[in-house]
Amino acid sequence: MNYLKKLGKIIITTLLSIIILGFILTILYYFDIINNNIYNIMKMVIVILSLFINAFFLGKNSTKYGLVEGLKLGAIFLIIMFIIKIFTSNSFDIRTVIYSIIILLTTSIGSVIGINKKEINS
Repeated sequence: MNYLKKLGKIIITTLLSIIILGFILTILYYFDIINNNIYNIMKMVIVILSLFINAFFLGKNSTKYGLVEGLKLGAIFLIIMFIIKIFTSNSFDIRTVIYSIIILLTTSIGSVIGINKKEINS
């Protein structure tokens, strides 16, 4: 149960950070402070950076298997993303597959780095 609480906190923190930073980014785009190209790039950077940071903390709080923990977080996030995508659009293209691979790699690398930092500092 403690593991599910920890994982739930990480998922909620990730989603909240993406929503809040996405909202700020959308406001900047709405008032023409940033252009369309920067907006599209920053949307991806926000998701990837948020997942990396939260996977890092998940790995740092894990006892072992940082790679597996990162893959779990990435898989859960991809399931959430696919459910949202099903309701918003029906198109799955090569960009979606590449983005999914990037998300899995990001969460895996973040949690591996996090678990290795924990072992160095402990």
